[in-house]
Amino acid sequence: MRRYLAEFAVVFAGVALAFAVENLREDLNERSIGEEYLAGFAQDLSADLRMLDDQISARRTQLEKASVVLEFFEGREVDPQAFFEPFWSAMMMNWMIPNRATMEEVLGSGNLRLVRDPEIRTGLLELEALYARIAGLEAHIARDFESNLYDPAFSMVPIDVAGPWPDTRENRQYARTVLDDLRIENGFRLIALNLGMPDAGLIDQLGEARAAVERLLGLIESN
Repeated sequence: MRRYLAEFAVVFAGVALAFAVENLREDLNERSIGEEYLAGFAQDLSADLRMLDDQISARRTQLEKASVVLEFFEGREVDPQAFFEPFWSAMMMNWMIPNRATMEEVLGSGNLRLVRDPEIRTGLLELEALYARIAGLEAHIARDFESNLYDPAFSMVPIDVAGPWPDTRENRQYARTVLDDLRIENGFRLIALNLGMPDAGLIDQLGEARAAVERLLGLIESN
């Protein structure tokens, strides 16, 4: 009986050791994959940081140009060059394009759990939600552009984005035609509102995304 018990103990110990070794191997493999994901996220987020800086700068410029245009709607003396330069510049759409290669791979494979730090995991998902909110706001702005700005403007003035717009009677008339159109005025007011509204405007949303990206990079670097 002692011999059988000894053999059983040896077999049990061997099986248990094999399971332990296999579990250790799987754990090491998952840790290695998780570290690869973190490296990929760090690369994507670093690119996003530069992208968001460019977006914030471009949108601030757009808001400044729209504000200049609104001065003419509010009574500033018409000067074709001073009017049409910001007029066309403010109508340039800038789309945020995040670097999502690693996130798409992680979500597609169902391996987000391999990012073991829960704070990083939560931060990545919150950033995804913020990016989706920004994309929705951009789409809303694009619809405003199409209905309030592009369609009416392209039927009122010649497309000459680069200019120059010399101070001629014809160019003054083009500017006056635009300034007499309430739909275009509302379009520029919507630009100012959608870009500059505190907290909910696109510029503040982009700033929030930038802060989230910077925070995530810090967490990944210290992990």
